[in-house]
Amino acid sequence: MDYTNKSFMERRPQRLCKMCGKCCRVATASIPYEELLQKAKDGDKSASEFLDTFEPYPTLEDALRADEATVKNIPDWQNRTFYHCKHIKSDSNLCPKYEERFEVCRQFPTSPWAVCPPGCGFEGWLFQEREMHKKRIRQLKEDKIFYLAKLKTNIPKKEKVLYEKLINQIDARVKLYDKYGSEFW
Repeated sequence: MDYTNKSFMERRPQRLCKMCGKCCRVATASIPYEELLQKAKDGDKSASEFLDTFEPYPTLEDALRADEATVKNIPDWQNRTFYHCKHIKSDSNLCPKYEERFEVCRQFPTSPWAVCPPGCGFEGWLFQEREMHKKRIRQLKEDKIFYLAKLKTNIPKKEKVLYEKLINQIDARVKLYDKYGSEFW
């Protein structure tokens, strides 16, 4: 299988983890705490596992005291809920549940846009992954410009329909990356 066709999780080199425990001491979710609670209540396995593993810091100041650099590395950190693992040992960074840990722990980082603690072994690799996606989106945008130009020429209706379909597919694909800033790539 070609590197670019493998899924993110298949490509993720787990050996890069330094086992520093920073991602266990200061974590955040992509959704607000109340929404996470509701998802868990509604039976969402990922939300339940996250809340079974992590508990929120009582205050933002508590999270900052735990690891200021990691907290401030998160976009919009002032408006986030931060969590810490209930299980990690503070003296050794070891997890007593490591062998039977939940998927939420096994799969970190789960996307190229995951925010890692400063110094995390995944930082450079995630940067490369993001750049690969950006390159693909830029190519799609260039293709769209070409197709739009073709639509302005005297081409058969069948060809116009094809280009319009391709443009719609490109728009849908690029839209998936809006939350990561695809309008700027």
